[in-house]
Amino acid sequence: MKNRKHVLRIFWNILLVIIGNIVLAIGTGLFLVPANIVAGGMSGLAIIGNKLFGFDIDISVAILSWFFFFIGLVFLGKKFSLQTLLGTIVYPIALSIIYRLFNDPIALAPGSGSTGLDEFHALLAGIFGGAFVGTGCAITYLGGGSTGGTDVLVFIVKKYFGFKTSIVSFITDALIILGGLFVTGVIPALVGVMSAFISAMMVEFIFVGWSTTFVAQIISTKGPEINAYVQKSLNRGTTLVPVVGGYTGNTYQMIQVAFDKKEYTILRDAINRIDSKAFVTFLRAQAVIGSGFEPFPEKDFKKSLGIREFWEKKKDERK
Repeated sequence: MKNRKHVLRIFWNILLVIIGNIVLAIGTGLFLVPANIVAGGMSGLAIIGNKLFGFDIDISVAILSWFFFFIGLVFLGKKFSLQTLLGTIVYPIALSIIYRLFNDPIALAPGSGSTGLDEFHALLAGIFGGAFVGTGCAITYLGGGSTGGTDVLVFIVKKYFGFKTSIVSFITDALIILGGLFVTGVIPALVGVMSAFISAMMVEFIFVGWSTTFVAQIISTKGPEINAYVQKSLNRGTTLVPVVGGYTGNTYQMIQVAFDKKEYTILRDAINRIDSKAFVTFLRAQAVIGSGFEPFPEKDFKKSLGIREFWEKKKDERK
């Protein structure tokens, strides 16, 4: 029975990843690409390549998908690459089908309409495109997968240089959108900024609310096995807290671990696989500061000492 539930969970996660990538392809191929909206990511790079060199957009996305996949395999390892493999296969195929069958729906591309509402059409494309893209990414994350693409560069920079992923992701998309400004024009570029913002908000709303990190509190009779999995497979630190059952009086060790949003489904399924009767509480954390997460902010010396103490220290230094 336990193995059956585990197999069903795997199939459900695979289905979520497939659906998520199809929704992502709908947002890209049905709205962003026909309207020439560069909102970051591989589709943005493909649109720029199409405008500059005439490359087919769907073919460019397929090539970029596998390029980033192998880059991730080399620098981030097999574990990360396996999370992106299904998306690397499904997304380019779904995008190509949608792009080829429904090219330029309802005259979304600027300059193709005769009503004088080209900017309005582009605005609609940006809004709905961003919403579909964000929804697709969120569904993929819920299935424990990853959309790959330019996210690979983000995680490489985080791994080797320690920068925050949200900052690197923002800079990456901003550079792509800035490149689109020179090949698509001002209006599509501004709509691209709005579309990227809507996409990010949809991911936050559907997948994690307003937080990007979680804290899990796990009580289980198989605590040592779960603790070993978290440390070895997730590479996360744990805290063991002695607890006593209020009704039974039994003594346990509660495992507390902080982790990133993309590890939510992975940890949940691993706990279920090790001990389906474990008692687990998942909490959204406003901030997690320390090794592997946010660094402690450097304090402003003036503010930390106070004005009077600051000037007194300055006088001492002059002496």
